[in-house]
Amino acid sequence: MSSPASNAPRALLAGRVLAFAGIVLVAFSMRAAVAGLSPLIPEISATYELNTAAIALLGAIAPLSFAAGGIFTPRIEKRIGIERTLILALVLMIAGHILRAFSVNWQTLAFGALTALVGMGFANVAMPPAVRKYFPDRVSTMTAIYMSVMSISAFLPALIAVPVAHVVTWRGSLLQWAIFAILALIPWVVEYRSHRKDSSFDAPEAAPLVRRVHPWHSPTAWSVGIVLAVSSITGYAMYAWMPVILIDIAGVTPAQSGALLALFAGIGLPLAFVVPGLAKRMGKHAHWLVTISSVFYLVGYLGLLFAPDHLIWLWVAIVGTGCLEFPLALTLVNLRTENVRSSMALSGFAQIVAYLSAALAPPLMGILYGSTSSWTVVLITLLVVSVALNVPAAVILRRNRTVDVELHSKV
Repeated sequence: MSSPASNAPRALLAGRVLAFAGIVLVAFSMRAAVAGLSPLIPEISATYELNTAAIALLGAIAPLSFAAGGIFTPRIEKRIGIERTLILALVLMIAGHILRAFSVNWQTLAFGALTALVGMGFANVAMPPAVRKYFPDRVSTMTAIYMSVMSISAFLPALIAVPVAHVVTWRGSLLQWAIFAILALIPWVVEYRSHRKDSSFDAPEAAPLVRRVHPWHSPTAWSVGIVLAVSSITGYAMYAWMPVILIDIAGVTPAQSGALLALFAGIGLPLAFVVPGLAKRMGKHAHWLVTISSVFYLVGYLGLLFAPDHLIWLWVAIVGTGCLEFPLALTLVNLRTENVRSSMALSGFAQIVAYLSAALAPPLMGILYGSTSSWTVVLITLLVVSVALNVPAAVILRRNRTVDVELHSKV
């Protein structure tokens, strides 16, 4: 078991500058392949046709890739460690960005996106345990920092994708994100080459609870997965379709729709900064954040349904605020576990649940719109799903139990 001294607070960067730089740079690279693509769909369609099915597929690739990360990353990390897992993730991101930029049809574009997003899926799962390993005394602080940077990486690509494409074509706009992934690779290569041992991991006797009983048996694990699923369903549905929806229902221009998508993503920045610390301070009352999220979804979707011509930016911002559940879930990965191995197991499990669910959203939205020729049914469906799933998650989280305790009771 880790000694008390190992968890005592110390200077944030004391002896861990490389880890800090690596975590921040990876976080900046973790959403570019998602947010930087949808605003460019009209430009790409001018090069080769992207029909509704192709757009839906591209939207579904992200959550499916992230679900794959949830399945495979804990096994990969167990064999090669967190540092090499993050190196592998970044290499895949770099290769994917390059493949997308030099794609010759929508199939090769999709393959490049898949490659980059699988890398991001690995990073998604590895980041919370990496924070816990290198910053056990600053978990909420570092979670807030890397979530804030990740939020920037979500809205910045959507904001600049079209303007950059006008200067260097859509291919150059996609290729630029490979540069940032290369920069993120450097500190982790150096960290690995330093042969730092995994001394921050709990002793082996603390870990078998997670290995012996799968997190499927933990209600708390399910609640964290559901919380992450709701924000992911909303997020990836909006990343795939928001520009098209807003052009149709509000009459905005493509450039304005990209700016509104950036607003939706940018709301995550203050949330990422505030929610981790707030969740830690609320402790057993953190379930109220799930209820608050439901209220935001309700108001935001109703605004889009009944007043799309008025204050469209406000409704987009309110729906985006509902996604406070994303930083909440990633914070709960560490708050509702008792060691790094448990954190890795819960992180992987929650992301399997979340992103398999989210993978259904873009194609389902396409099917619903294709059969009704109206976005009303689509928005109502998203509203109902968001609120209905949050209810059991809040009830379970109210019990304030860790995954380790629940798994121990099953042994």
